[in-house]
Amino acid sequence: MQPGNWILIAIIAILLILFTLMRRRGGATKYPEVVQSLLFDIKINQALAANFLIIAKPRWFENANWMLNKDKINFLGESAKEMLREIFAMVEDYNKQIKAAKKAKSDSYKSIDLTRFKELLDKCRQELEDWMIQTTGQKDLPPKYPTLMGTFFGER
Repeated sequence: MQPGNWILIAIIAILLILFTLMRRRGGATKYPEVVQSLLFDIKINQALAANFLIIAKPRWFENANWMLNKDKINFLGESAKEMLREIFAMVEDYNKQIKAAKKAKSDSYKSIDLTRFKELLDKCRQELEDWMIQTTGQKDLPPKYPTLMGTFFGER
């Protein structure tokens, strides 16, 4: 190879190394996004629980963000982790009951007692919102708008 080719290869290698080092890796900066996604499930479940007996057709409780993030909650306090586990265990149980009632074409799902579930949702929402305020200074994350530099090098 000619010396000019080695220089070109070295420049490309340096750029690739810089590119990988400058990209956002996650870690502690991802925590507010995890909490925000869990809060999304909790808020939807609060609304569903509040209107559970009013709704003509039963709707399953939300747990998609929990399924994605349940292994990423180690940064939270023990009480929050336990509440989240209990809430989403209840969600799974309620969804099974609703599914069975739909399959049997009955309204047996209306006998589900949501008192404890509503209390846990309120406590957990408050604790997660307090965590967000302590960490980011606000309850919600500001919306992200992609930038040209962010597209190529990752947001900071």
